Amino acid sequence: MKNDEKNPLDNSIRSLFQMITAITDRTGECRIIDHNKELDNIVESGSFLELRQSLIKHIHPADREAFIQFTDRDACVEALKSRVHISMECRLRHTDSRYYWSEMIICNTTAEDSTEGNDFLLLIRDINDRKIQEIRHEREERLIIKNLQNRYDALFEENMTDQQTGCYNRKGLKYYSDIVIDEAWRNGRDLFVCVADLNGLKHLNDTYGHAAGDEAIAAVSGILKNSAPSGSRAVRIGGDEFLIFAAVEKGSKEPDGFSEKVEKGLEDYNASHSNPYSVGASYGFVVLPVKKGMTSLDEYIEMADARMYEMRVQRDRYRRD
Repeated sequence: MKNDEKNPLDNSIRSLFQMITAITDRTGECRIIDHNKELDNIVESGSFLELRQSLIKHIHPADREAFIQFTDRDACVEALKSRVHISMECRLRHTDSRYYWSEMIICNTTAEDSTEGNDFLLLIRDINDRKIQEIRHEREERLIIKNLQNRYDALFEENMTDQQTGCYNRKGLKYYSDIVIDEAWRNGRDLFVCVADLNGLKHLNDTYGHAAGDEAIAAVSGILKNSAPSGSRAVRIGGDEFLIFAAVEKGSKEPDGFSEKVEKGLEDYNASHSNPYSVGASYGFVVLPVKKGMTSLDEYIEMADARMYEMRVQRDRYRRD
C-alpha cells in the first residue's frame, strides 16, 4: 500500500479499505487508486464493466446475484439520488483462494445530495472478523431459540396428553379437532370419527384390582391407535372411553380395515398374556364429509357413540345400562 507521511488523513482513509476505485460514469473509465495485496487477484482494468466482471468472478456464488443487482448502473444512480452511499456485504475471494467477508460501498464523489456528474467511488472494506462473530452469535442465538422451542413444544404436548395412555386429553381434543376439521375442509377430505369403550372395566377393577384395569386401558388404547387410519388423533375422553378422528381421503380403504385390525389386535393381546381374563372393547365409527362452517366433531361423535353402544349391548356382559 502506498504511504504518504505528509498526508495522515489520506493514509487513514486508505487504511480503512482493501480497495479504493474511482469511476467516471460518463465514460465508464475506471481507476484503482489503491488496493491491498490480498486483492491482487482482482484485475485492474480501464473500464468499470471489466472491473465488475473480475469482481463477479471472485465473489462467492451465493452472493453474485446480489452483487450484480447492487452494481447495476441505473440502480446505483437512482439509489444515490437520495443517499450518501449504498453498501452490501458479500464474500470475496482473496489471492490465497479463500473467501472472506467484505463490505462493498458505492458513494458519490460530488457534493452530498447531488448526483450531477454521477462520478462515484467503489470502496471495499474488510469486515471478516466482525461478520464471523456475528454469524457465530446468530448461530448461538438460533440454537438457544430452537432449544426453547423444543422445550415449549414438549410442555405443550405434555399439557394436552394423558400420561397413562399417551393419548391426548380433552385439551388436545379441542386443539387437534380444529386442525383436522380445517385440514378436511381445505383438502376436500372426509372425517373419520370413532368412539370406543373398554368392556367390563368395573368388573376388572373389582375382581382383579385397578392394576389390571390400568393395564387393559393401556392395551386397548394402543390397539386403537395402531388400527386407526394414517394421521389419526387418539383422545382419552374418560376413564375407559376413547375418541379417534382423522381427515381421510375420499374413498380411502383405511376406515374399512379398522374393525379387522382392532379385532386382530385384541386377539393377539389376549393370546400373549396368561391373565385369567380377556380384554375386549366396543366401538363405532362414521366416515362423513366435513360440513361448511363446522366448528366441532360433536354431531359425528354422537353418531359414532350410538354405533358403539349397539356393539356394547352385544359384547359387554358387564355393562351398566
